[in-house]
Amino acid sequence: MSQPTPATQPTNTTAAALDAAPRKRRPPRRVEVSHVQVLSPAMRRITLRGVELEGFEPTAPASYLKLIFPEPGQSEPARPLPDAPRPTAMRTYTPLAIRPALHEVDVDFVLHGVGPAATWAAQAQIGQVLYLMGPGPGYAVDTSARQHLLLADDSALPAVETILATLPASANVQVLLEVISASEERPLTSPATLKVQWLPRGTDHRSAGQPLEKAVLALHAAQPIVPGTKIYLACEAAAMRRIRKLLTEQLGMERSHIVGRGYWKLDTVNHPDHDYGEDV
Repeated sequence: MSQPTPATQPTNTTAAALDAAPRKRRPPRRVEVSHVQVLSPAMRRITLRGVELEGFEPTAPASYLKLIFPEPGQSEPARPLPDAPRPTAMRTYTPLAIRPALHEVDVDFVLHGVGPAATWAAQAQIGQVLYLMGPGPGYAVDTSARQHLLLADDSALPAVETILATLPASANVQVLLEVISASEERPLTSPATLKVQWLPRGTDHRSAGQPLEKAVLALHAAQPIVPGTKIYLACEAAAMRRIRKLLTEQLGMERSHIVGRGYWKLDTVNHPDHDYGEDV
């Protein structure tokens, strides 16, 4: 369940302009499931393959794609038409490994409950069909920065993995990851010097962001966050705003060094993929 976003943190004016301007739809691509891998009790990695993936090449980490799922009663979704209404069973995800020669892309799904995407992913089988649109832009990693802090919940874990893969060996990166339970922990890798802390939240989504907030405070108390640290913050929309405010107002971090992403929002279906939190 990844809801990723543009490469740089826009100003209020820029964000408003982006929201107001109609975004041109990319042509849909028909893809089939070619592999399903269980990463953890609540995470599935599903490989999608199709000749229509020719030319699908995201250029930055934490980029995004949209997947269109079957409606009730459909064996596969209908191909979206350019002027048709937006499909209701469409959700936003992060593309992981992309193998252009094989026309394949890996996508991770969080099994967070009942919904078009999570319900489908829980039963995904080889040969099932989806439509894919994208890619959208991603996160411009500052490879010259020595210190990075990635704060995310499970919805943004795939984006975090793509960022980790891009960091140079000269960098140090601390990752705080909020997940449902300790059983979601798995190895993460990066060329950078990497420290990862997993933060079990439990199944009550209304506590979203609370473990992250506490961990940020504990991290700073143990060893103050170095000024100039580049921070990627991606989680539930309200929690993202709270944590960014904590970082800037209480811990003295520069807002320009924080990229915020509201990947999902409590009680909101299909939260927009371009929530940068610039309304506050």
